[in-house]
Amino acid sequence: MTDAPNPTTRTLGRDDWMTPPEVFDPVNAMVRFDLDACATNLDVARLDPFIDPRTDSLRVPWSNYGKRVWCNPPYGRGIKHWFKKAHEQADSLESLVMLAYANTDTQYWYNHVVCCLNVWLVVFLKPRVKFILPGDGDRKREGAPKGSALIFYHPALRSRQLRHRYWDYEKDSLKDAIGEKEARWASL
Repeated sequence: MTDAPNPTTRTLGRDDWMTPPEVFDPVNAMVRFDLDACATNLDVARLDPFIDPRTDSLRVPWSNYGKRVWCNPPYGRGIKHWFKKAHEQADSLESLVMLAYANTDTQYWYNHVVCCLNVWLVVFLKPRVKFILPGDGDRKREGAPKGSALIFYHPALRSRQLRHRYWDYEKDSLKDAIGEKEARWASL
């Protein structure tokens, strides 16, 4: 599961960065996740159960562990494999939300977000996410070097254009940012 870090993403060679609660908690309140598909251990998992590196999330069916899946994968050079895995798993899950850099100019974004009919909604986040490094306590880190997005996958194929929304997670509620209709869909 661990890939060589991409120096441009400033991962400090670590894959255990955690999603801050101000991003995760509102999404979880809406979707009610039952699996963290990518956590190095219980200390960094946002949910229990979670899939750890020994089990290798890229090699197992996520539906064996949960049906409403949260995924904040490592942001190194292997990120394209996580996008492909999310695309492949979406049909067998009730809901899947992936938090990743909004690298909209990449081939993997095009193949596994734009062209994936299981993606119903992309929510771009403002400000840049301040990921948490385990052991930092209350230390506030600077925002990520790039913008991030929440990608909402659903087993039903979309019959309309992919929707995009913007969420200032420090000021606005997620429900207000995405709208009542999308919020209802996300909580099905």
